[in-house]
Amino acid sequence: MNKTLFSSVCLIALCIVFTHPAFATEIQSRYVTLQYSGKRMLREFDNKLIMGRKLSAMMRGKDVETVEDEVKAKVNLIVEKTEVVLNMFPDKMHVTLVLLPDADDVAKQYKQTYGERQEDIAYYALSEKTIYISVDDTNLRVLAHEMGHAVVDHYFKVRPPYKIHELMAQFAEKHITD
Repeated sequence: MNKTLFSSVCLIALCIVFTHPAFATEIQSRYVTLQYSGKRMLREFDNKLIMGRKLSAMMRGKDVETVEDEVKAKVNLIVEKTEVVLNMFPDKMHVTLVLLPDADDVAKQYKQTYGERQEDIAYYALSEKTIYISVDDTNLRVLAHEMGHAVVDHYFKVRPPYKIHELMAQFAEKHITD
């Protein structure tokens, strides 16, 4: 094997190894396993997740010392508020939340999971119990919408039809700041 081919194979192998989800940083909260590729991405996610007056007031008194602590507190609060909005309190609610850099990465992940192209900035993969979200496009309402899907999915033993699922997620998105 010549040097160029060997170098190319090694480079491709390294890219695959270091972009594999197992190499992502992971933090655990009460409701979520959060996966992200670096502190910078986590900070950007945190900065874009503006909680609003009422939710910010609910954040006061939380033990927050690091950006990881703040993100865990925000995400837990969003889950709890989504449960209140939907009046659904599933047992053992836990999902994976994967932060991706942008909408293109979300689309690539969707294609990998479902084999078709979708142009969303976030989605909840029912079979994986995982939310994929674009950090570039993150905001409270987007995350509340996807958490709405997760809460509905965990609440019912038999999943409701997709349109009902979507209506409940939209309701959570609309009323997250009430």
